[in-house]
Amino acid sequence: MSNAATAIAQAHTVAQEKKSSKAKADAGKARARSFQQAVDRKNAAPIATIEAAKALIPTAAQIAAIARAFAIDEADTDELFGAGFNSAMDEIKVMESVLVSTVQGEKNFRALEMHMQRIVGSRVASAFGQAQFYETRRQAARELSSGFANDDRDEDRMGVDGQANRAAAAREFAAQLGMKAYALVCLAEGSAKAYAEYFGSEWKPYTRANSRALDRQVADAQADALGF
Repeated sequence: MSNAATAIAQAHTVAQEKKSSKAKADAGKARARSFQQAVDRKNAAPIATIEAAKALIPTAAQIAAIARAFAIDEADTDELFGAGFNSAMDEIKVMESVLVSTVQGEKNFRALEMHMQRIVGSRVASAFGQAQFYETRRQAARELSSGFANDDRDEDRMGVDGQANRAAAAREFAAQLGMKAYALVCLAEGSAKAYAEYFGSEWKPYTRANSRALDRQVADAQADALGF
């Protein structure tokens, strides 16, 4: 092979290597961006709390009005609160002998507290998710109903089969979701009350801000269990 051909071949090889390295670097940067975007989305997501859920659901007065206007059975708040409280307290009592450790004569409730934090958290998350869904459908029903008096809006006209129109159906669906969200919040409130009554502190959701404290609790619980 001539010197010129050799030089061309070497240049081509170097170019290919540079191209491959750049492609790998670009792929790495793309993965890093995707990961960071996922982290940012997670961090930006609203935290599920009882207060956040209650801000989205109907008030007690609105629930009574919904029950009358849509002929929906009103949620029994006392029964739901009691169910949440009793089920959480029952689980605490059952798991107490399993998760509460005794080290050097002292009882350690960390494991039980962390378990119940998650249990209550799951109920709060369920209530918050339902509350968000309700608010989404309420807004949709509001948009469909905003021009109800306008005869030119097809979505506000009765169908030929006599079924409720889209706007009415949307309002009814939102009303049902509102009642469900209200019920789930009552249940979650009962669970949180049991948690606070037993552990002597209010239930709080797990967040990045308190993750270090929870990690410390885990480490302390493990160290106590092993007698460190």
